[in-house]
Amino acid sequence: MKAVTRVGLVAVLVAVLGAACASAPEEEPERAPTPEPTTRQPEMLDHRNHKWGTPVPDWVTMEVDELEQLDQYEDYYVFRFESPRAQNLQGAEIWTQQFTAQSAITQEVENRVQTRFAGAAAGDMDLVENYMEQVVASVSDATVSGYRRARDYWVKMRYFDGDGNVEEDAYTYVVLYTIPQDTLDRMVQDALDRNDGSVESEEERTVRDRVKDAFERGL
Repeated sequence: MKAVTRVGLVAVLVAVLGAACASAPEEEPERAPTPEPTTRQPEMLDHRNHKWGTPVPDWVTMEVDELEQLDQYEDYYVFRFESPRAQNLQGAEIWTQQFTAQSAITQEVENRVQTRFAGAAAGDMDLVENYMEQVVASVSDATVSGYRRARDYWVKMRYFDGDGNVEEDAYTYVVLYTIPQDTLDRMVQDALDRNDGSVESEEERTVRDRVKDAFERGL
């Protein structure tokens, strides 16, 4: 009887192991990693000084914070604008003629004021949110003065879609405007002082003072 039991147990184990082996999934062959799609960068086709054999000026591709580090703009705020893509040079030039610098610069100043508020207030933005909105509104209503068109340049670029195929060839104008730092700082400071009324708590006053100290260092 024991022998039968022993044989029966072995048979059960063999059956179980066999079933386990049969049910185990087969290992799939390793698949080659799918290459990440690469975006093809735009290519320069033409620019204002190309026919003279002169390269594109460095400032054309520089960001605003980089431009403001240049010696020539040491005492100025710089505002950089690009035209929408145009199919011909005349179309891009028309944009420069119709471009309203004052409203565009005002919008940029508002953005800088909001950024400065957010950075200075840090986690206490809720305490000065109304104050910021009042200051921004004052800046929006003010007349920005002292700005001048410093430079402009056109380029013709070839753009590509996500598959690397040519999407379009288009012209773009890049325009720089500058404003003396003293002029713009004074306008923003007036807006800060004009709206700095009563506060609801000492904590709010502390945060407001922190914001005003930050604006002492400019935009």
